[in-house]
Amino acid sequence: MISQLISLYTEKFIRAGKVSKTLYRFDAVIGFWGAPNIERNLLLPEYSPDEKVVKHNDDGNRDIPFQLKGGEQSVVCIGGSHTWGGGVNAEQRYSDILREKTGRNVVNLGHASLGIDQVCLAILEKSKKFNPRVIVIEQYPWAVIRILNNYVNGYLKPVFSLDQSGSLKLKKVPNYARFKLFRQMLGSFYSYKKELNEFRGGIEIVNNYDPMTDPIFLYWKCGHYDYLYALLEKILIVIRDHCLQNNIQLIFALGAIYQQFQKASPSDLVDYDLPRKRLMAILDEIGVAYVDMTDPMLNEHSDESPVIFKDGHINEKGNKVFAEILQGKMKERGWL
Repeated sequence: MISQLISLYTEKFIRAGKVSKTLYRFDAVIGFWGAPNIERNLLLPEYSPDEKVVKHNDDGNRDIPFQLKGGEQSVVCIGGSHTWGGGVNAEQRYSDILREKTGRNVVNLGHASLGIDQVCLAILEKSKKFNPRVIVIEQYPWAVIRILNNYVNGYLKPVFSLDQSGSLKLKKVPNYARFKLFRQMLGSFYSYKKELNEFRGGIEIVNNYDPMTDPIFLYWKCGHYDYLYALLEKILIVIRDHCLQNNIQLIFALGAIYQQFQKASPSDLVDYDLPRKRLMAILDEIGVAYVDMTDPMLNEHSDESPVIFKDGHINEKGNKVFAEILQGKMKERGWL
């Protein structure tokens, strides 16, 4: 059973089986990754009444083939389903718009439901091939919760944790996780263990989950997530240090929270910006650049001309906003 903490829109995305069962396969490092050299026509009615073509290259990414020449460098964009392009054609994504506008080699390594832990490992292991000059990490602030999930998309994940001294440890994906039956058995155990830990912390979200009052937005539940943010900081430091050691420029693109487009918070004790503020505080503390898309996205959004689909994924207009803001920020820093 997949944890109810998977967001409302991602839950629909995954449980429909339209992505995980047709586009992904076991990956010994990340847990799951795109199957290479496939093409599918997907109908995702929560986004569009029209089928979208999803085509993977040799690397299992929804992108054009990439073979850099000589010492060529690239801009690597990585994140979850917003970067992957839920509901839009490949050429409508912010990564592809950046490629067209800048003339640079822009690589898209986005995959649905990737957590920042998997993003970290993908940067360490899969981005080398593209000799990145810049890495853009698109992070939906709510989705930091995924580092507590051991089982996503029907696949087991690598697991980061903190030992008693606060040092970061990594438990790799076991070899037997390539077999579906073992994944399901161990995944059910991990989900139960996580839900039990939440229950002990006074959090019950298995039944009657309401995304507008998700516990991660509740001030009186902040203490329960202290471990999450401590773990997150250690993972982000690994990414930062890797980029510093390899002369790679790093920037986070923080998307607007779905709930902020819906209605006002029901209470002063419910803050939809809470995960963003805690994430930005960590990035400030460790000296990592970021651009906050909240105000630009909310300012460009209207009922007549939205920047998101009904489920929260950024639409074609939202991708254009992302691309414009990112291009301006990278140009301002002299990275383009």
